[in-house]
Amino acid sequence: MIKNFCIGIFTIASVVACAQQSTLRKYTAIDGLPQSEVRAMVEDQNGYLWIATQGGGLARYDGREFKVYTTLDGLLSNIVNTLMIDHENNIWMAHPRGITKFDGRNFKKFIQPSSFNGYKRIRRIFERDDSVFFVTHPGLVGKIYKDSVLYWGKQLVPDKNIFFTYVKPKRAVVHYMSDSSFVYFYEGKTKTLSHKKIFGQAKNIFSIGKNVAIKADDNYFIMDLSAGKFIPYDIKINKHIIFYDTLNEAFWTRNENKLYKEKVKEGGVESELVYDGAEVSQVMPDGEGNTWIASMGDGLIRYFNQDFDRCASEKLKPIMAIAEDRDNAMWIGARQLWKMKQGKIKTYDLPANTSGVAAIELASDGTLYVASHGGLGIYNEKTDNFNWLNRSDGLSSGNVSAIEADNKGGLWAGTLGAGLNYFDGKSFSLIPDASNLKTKNITALKYFPATASLFIGTDAGLDEWRNSKIKKIWFPEFDNASILSLSSYQDSLLLIGTAGAGFAVYNPQSKKKKIITPKDGLPSGFVFFVAADEENKIWVGTVNGISRIALNTDWEIYESSHFGFDNGLTGIETNQNAFYFGDGIKYFGLIDGIYQFNDLSRVHFMSHPTHLTGIEIFFDNAAVQQYGEADAGFFKIPSKLSVPHNLNHFTFHFNRVDKRNAKSIRYKYFLKNFDKAWSQPTASQEVTYGRLPAGQYTFNVMATNMNGSWDAEPLTYSFTILTPFYQTAWFIGLVILLLLALILYSVMYRMRRRVAKIMEVEHIRQREQENLRKEIARDFHDEMGNQLTRIINYVSLLKLSSHENGNQKQNGQSNGLGELFNKVEASAKTLYTGTRDFIWAIDPVNDELSQLFIHLRDFGVKLFEEKSINFRANNNMREAGKLPYGFSREANLIFKEAMTNAFKHSQANNVMLMMSKAYDIVSIELSDDGVGFDCSAIATNGLKNIKGRE
Repeated sequence: MIKNFCIGIFTIASVVACAQQSTLRKYTAIDGLPQSEVRAMVEDQNGYLWIATQGGGLARYDGREFKVYTTLDGLLSNIVNTLMIDHENNIWMAHPRGITKFDGRNFKKFIQPSSFNGYKRIRRIFERDDSVFFVTHPGLVGKIYKDSVLYWGKQLVPDKNIFFTYVKPKRAVVHYMSDSSFVYFYEGKTKTLSHKKIFGQAKNIFSIGKNVAIKADDNYFIMDLSAGKFIPYDIKINKHIIFYDTLNEAFWTRNENKLYKEKVKEGGVESELVYDGAEVSQVMPDGEGNTWIASMGDGLIRYFNQDFDRCASEKLKPIMAIAEDRDNAMWIGARQLWKMKQGKIKTYDLPANTSGVAAIELASDGTLYVASHGGLGIYNEKTDNFNWLNRSDGLSSGNVSAIEADNKGGLWAGTLGAGLNYFDGKSFSLIPDASNLKTKNITALKYFPATASLFIGTDAGLDEWRNSKIKKIWFPEFDNASILSLSSYQDSLLLIGTAGAGFAVYNPQSKKKKIITPKDGLPSGFVFFVAADEENKIWVGTVNGISRIALNTDWEIYESSHFGFDNGLTGIETNQNAFYFGDGIKYFGLIDGIYQFNDLSRVHFMSHPTHLTGIEIFFDNAAVQQYGEADAGFFKIPSKLSVPHNLNHFTFHFNRVDKRNAKSIRYKYFLKNFDKAWSQPTASQEVTYGRLPAGQYTFNVMATNMNGSWDAEPLTYSFTILTPFYQTAWFIGLVILLLLALILYSVMYRMRRRVAKIMEVEHIRQREQENLRKEIARDFHDEMGNQLTRIINYVSLLKLSSHENGNQKQNGQSNGLGELFNKVEASAKTLYTGTRDFIWAIDPVNDELSQLFIHLRDFGVKLFEEKSINFRANNNMREAGKLPYGFSREANLIFKEAMTNAFKHSQANNVMLMMSKAYDIVSIELSDDGVGFDCSAIATNGLKNIKGRE
């Protein structure tokens, strides 16, 4: 029954249509199109629309704006006759006397040589295999291979010129030749098919699905390329066919400057005049469901179905409330109250001094209530009028701002300034505990039957009435914010819309909440209404249009679409209670009327891929190219990007082309190894990261598609900021080694200093010891040596005197005294000799090995000459050597004892003293050729002394 409202709203004399309608949108110089004469269009794989103009150059449209390229950018000419995109996504443009290739960064110009006589205008460009071909005005063919022109004009077939070239959507090329034959390429071979015996001249060539259709005279034929024959095709279209829309099974035709969309029906052709203006040069559908029309003087035209259609006349505005009663009649509240049923409309008067309807509510028993600023209206079906209740009927105020029916047939009525009332069908009662409300200005109500609780929105926050008590619901985010909308979501949840703070999803049982604001993608935080449809998609009406949001189980947004001017809404500001969700139908009331939402099926359409359009280093787009490899895609984004550590300021530019609803696209991004989480949704198409530390990064970006859903997988781009040498492992290791070496050197240096100081002190001590030893030696020599010498001399004199006197005394006396003198003399001599050795050992000069050897040699020479024993001493050492203190004395005593034993007991004839050095070991050897003895069998003090001094 509600569909009647969509078909038409009838007054006595007129019909106001509300059916889905197609719309034309013109793009001219005001929108940025450089020239109103559009010659050709192509759509690339990213969804960009490329437009060739007659004198304005080349334009690119991304759904938001036009980017224009002219001769100042590198075009050969600003007159562009036709366009072609090759398999590498290069744009090829044909000019009157040459060709330009655009690879996304550079322009390559192919200028027609002056030797190419005559006016050779290039009519068509097409690609075959690995070459680009073009057809010139006389019907000749040129070829470009690897950016080199092989030839500018030659006949495709000898003695035949090309009359017309048709390029199918799948790049198949069909040439209509001057001899009434078709030349085409099929399965890698060139084939020729003549129509001379079948029909006259071909007037038009176009595609119908996979087939090539030809109009000849008044008949149509399908050219079967595989079979090489023409098949008659019966269609009753007399106009010139420009294009066949396979998806909608519609022919786009032209009659002079009128453009039609025609469908073949049973019994005839259904024709729709789409455009009446300048000459149409091309009609092209895109991948998003738009049809683009190139006009020669009226600019670029987009033909599409709106997301919203306006359904009401100028009298119906602004719309404040929409509802449906149990008889399927639609009620619309504005400055007047309207009822629409079965295509007819009736107006009902409102109370005097009221500004209009605030809300319309249908109770469970079927009673229709209308809230106005002049009282509460109750509809009487029998009399078809309203009974308006006011303060005289028990209402606390006639300014009723919100109404809500409960499951008992009663009605809650909120007022502005006078609190909350309950109407049981007979009388009103003022809720006494409502005095606990922070304010008496009630703006929204919502009753939950499951908990028998009423949620109350005021201009100061949210409260709950339950068990006859008012309880404040604490929302810090909504503190002192007006609650404009309350509705249920998934049965047990509450949607709360506010004036300025966004909206919230709230669970009254668990107290869990989710606040959604413009940071999450809302076009505005001023929410007039928020409500869920039968698919649990949330519709949000704001001052900036209508949004549709879908939440997952964690209440995170996974789908978001925004609708505004570009979607058919001419007045985008919504109102509090002006929405209605019926069986597959949605109506919204705005300040300029009522709109129906067209849930367009987009099964056959596509969302173009999210892509990078540029990377800047310190805001320089060119610098990035030198640090990567093999530029990828049309925008020449380098791969394997690796930059020095000081180039750490990146700006990423990204886009998703949506030529239907570009302003609804939202992006979020995440830089792996830098960001902690994904960004908030944003409409911005760029992001800058400054002062990035060295490391490996991956930039991720996602966008919403044509349905408002996020990409399943993000677009990723990896790059590296090189580590500075002073942060590399080898450098840090080297520094650590240097530090360790420095520490070791410092320790060694301090140790050396300490050892040097100790050595210096030791040297000083040794010098002092040497000086002391010299002094002791000198003193011993001067004192004890001299005294012993004098004693010996005195003993000698005594012996001599005793000997002389002995002649006079008895022999026994003389012999006894002489013997005593001999012993004294021998002891004195022995003491003198030992004293000399001691003095010799004390003197530091004798610590030298050479002095020790000389001393022993001299001793041996004197000793062994007494027995005529042959003594030889041999020193094989050439360098000096010094013994530690005390060593020379011990060595001296050892070898003197050995020499003495050899002298007394060896019976030797030869004795040898040898000193030598081998491998840093000094050896002194004493040897003889005597009889020898068994050391173990003889125990003498001499041997013991030798062993003790070893």
